[in-house]
Amino acid sequence: MTWNPLKKNHLTLRPSPAQPLLSHAEDRELDVGVQRLIYIEDTIRKLTKEMKKYLEAIVNLDRADQRLSMNLTTCGLTHISDEFRRIVEEYHSITTEVGKTVQVMAALCHKTFIEPLKKLRDEFALIAAAIAKREELVTTWKCSYNRVKKLQEKKDRTASHIAKLERERRAEEAAAKELKTIHAQLLLELPMFLDKRLEYIKPSVHALITIQLDYYGSTTRLFTHLMPVHDPFESPNAAVPEEEYQQIVNNQIGRIRGLTIVKDH
Repeated sequence: MTWNPLKKNHLTLRPSPAQPLLSHAEDRELDVGVQRLIYIEDTIRKLTKEMKKYLEAIVNLDRADQRLSMNLTTCGLTHISDEFRRIVEEYHSITTEVGKTVQVMAALCHKTFIEPLKKLRDEFALIAAAIAKREELVTTWKCSYNRVKKLQEKKDRTASHIAKLERERRAEEAAAKELKTIHAQLLLELPMFLDKRLEYIKPSVHALITIQLDYYGSTTRLFTHLMPVHDPFESPNAAVPEEEYQQIVNNQIGRIRGLTIVKDH
């Protein structure tokens, strides 16, 4: 099944309070953490959606350039003017190169941005399962707690009543112990996850910046060669030689591909 960034979030359920077993502060601390996680997952979904829209726009623009270039190439005017034919041929050559750059850029964005965010979002399914497990335990404990209260309120002191009360107390204690354990575990692990999320996503953001820098820089360079803009204040030695520029671009792409987030495990 393909992953759909438009699907609903995994984490939507806020934790229910469990007083008097847990204090108001303990309930509040978990609730605040879960609300932050709900916001973060929704942000990740939106980032992924916007990245897909961005790549789709870039690809569609490139397709339009390719069609325009092809139409110009087959235009009858190219047979009338040698100068016009030369410009059209150079333009066609440049759009072909830009098309290759678009393919590389889109593939790198998928590898370094969309896929890592997908993996990060998958973690929220595990968190949601843990929260749901806690909710089940809260329901179980509340039922046992209320039964114990009702039995304690009765004035019946028969042997069967006392035995039933004892059974319910043991059930309530077991449920309370399990609930406290998972609550404490969530209070410990969720802040750790929150702290690590920025460390995880930083390489993706840095990769995206580098990819766009290379893409727009390369595209600008190609079209500048076609229609050079002469700056009277520019030093004649300011331009970077072609071989040196290509080496810089290749080094940047190599750095991107060498990132941990793009390596196959």
